Amino acid sequence: MSHKTDATPDRLLVLDVMRGIALFGILYVNLFSFGADSIAWSSSIDQASWHFKYIFFESKFWGLYSILFGMGFFFFTQSKSSSISRSLRRFGILFVFGCFHALFFDGDILMLYAELALLMLVLFRAPIKYLIVTIFCLCMSFPIGHFIHPDRDANLQPESISQAKEWLIEDSTGDIYVSDTLSEIMDYHFQYIPEQFWADYQYPDSGFVVLGLFLVGYLLARTGVWRVDHSVCQIITRNVIIFWILGILMMVAERYLSLKTGYSAFYYSQASPWVTLLGDTIYLSGTLLLISAWFFTIQWWVEIKTQPRLLTLLAQAGQMSLTLYVIQSLIFTSIFYGYGLGYAYTLGPSHVLILALVIYIVELALAAVWLRYFKRGPLEWIWRLGIYLRFETIRRP
Repeated sequence: MSHKTDATPDRLLVLDVMRGIALFGILYVNLFSFGADSIAWSSSIDQASWHFKYIFFESKFWGLYSILFGMGFFFFTQSKSSSISRSLRRFGILFVFGCFHALFFDGDILMLYAELALLMLVLFRAPIKYLIVTIFCLCMSFPIGHFIHPDRDANLQPESISQAKEWLIEDSTGDIYVSDTLSEIMDYHFQYIPEQFWADYQYPDSGFVVLGLFLVGYLLARTGVWRVDHSVCQIITRNVIIFWILGILMMVAERYLSLKTGYSAFYYSQASPWVTLLGDTIYLSGTLLLISAWFFTIQWWVEIKTQPRLLTLLAQAGQMSLTLYVIQSLIFTSIFYGYGLGYAYTLGPSHVLILALVIYIVELALAAVWLRYFKRGPLEWIWRLGIYLRFETIRRP
């Protein structure tokens, strides 16, 4: 079956802006990996910052980026130069990038994307109705997996704020990221290469859920339902408001359930298995609604073309998203790890938000300057050379 490709400049601008914004969301959530997720940060501003992250960003931006990856997969397969060998090289090189990145930061997604992309090569030609069923099953693997295996990470949650503060102090002096050298940290991370995408099936960010979102993005591009023009902006705006309201209500309900029953989507859930199943289903539904809200809000913003300079900056970051994704990890690991500034386990949620904004502004400036002189980011350029096996200059004429 052939499908019409819709990769016009305006459409590419939308996707680039989305990638640029998703880059910030991923950065922001990743910064919480170094102690900011602890309940030890109990001040009002830290609690507000944490809930802001949890409701609007947690799972939403790797989810959005996964959908964009699926859309990019469709456009690549529909291009005249597409072939199985080029697809294998594309994902093989991405896997190598991921291995390098994972040596520095254990939250890498590139290896996972490369591995799951190979499964996409098997699935993408299936009829739409089968893909929809597959998406549903993949997404539901998280709540069902948690229902089957509810006792995960039972020893990783502190029993009180005072204990959490004690743990934070211990981590700030004795954790591997604080006390070990770069080579020791890389040796530690090496054990997690390659990514075992099936191993975390009972988590919200499991490989199966990511694959499901790949297929969502692929279907959006394949069916063309994501395409809009200026004449339907009002309809989209109304739908976006509904997505935002329902998504926020779902996430608030999930937080209420957590407060009343001890339910947790990411850690050991003290609630009963059936309450945990309910909470996970609410979390999944809220996440999917807010991913949709972010997607269509950004699309509507690009369509009405307000703040064109800011859109350009975000699109430039999106064009270099692979390079910037790796660079931002190198920046914040140098800030947190002991071989750098050693700030791990010392910054709370409110400080992390400020740090994320500072790093992101630096990234926007870097992308703007780089693309003034070069056609694409350095990793994007290497990736393209490896895919097509022909040299092309990176410098602008």
